[in-house]
Amino acid sequence: NSIALDCGSAPGGWTKYLIEHFRCSKVYSIDPGSLSPSVSGLKETVHMRMKVQDALPLLLRDDDAAGRVKLWVSDMCLHDMGEQVELLLLAKRQGLLAPNAFFVLTLKCVLGHSKLAYDAQVEEVVDKNGLRAPENGVE
Repeated sequence: NSIALDCGSAPGGWTKYLIEHFRCSKVYSIDPGSLSPSVSGLKETVHMRMKVQDALPLLLRDDDAAGRVKLWVSDMCLHDMGEQVELLLLAKRQGLLAPNAFFVLTLKCVLGHSKLAYDAQVEEVVDKNGLRAPENGVE
């Protein structure tokens, strides 16, 4: 009975994967774009055709979502990759997420195409949000 949020969901690959492989009972698929008919036709899909910033307040008022989102997948195409992390942390602070929710964030390099530019953006996001992994690896 897991509830999931797929941010930046169009055309719906992650939404379909969450339903078919994680057996999510409901996936809020958030994107102003269109979903593939094979995804939008699934009974577990709730397409919110808007930006995540606009969807969060609505989800907080939705009894099925508020405090129950166990999986957050984000593949948003944003100019500032840190914005994905900020939206995630905002949703957590506001109580949208279930305790111990699982996150998958795709960080995309949109400010240049070099590895150096990408690494600099990731370093900035990690430092700003205190997301540094332990020196001896993942715990």
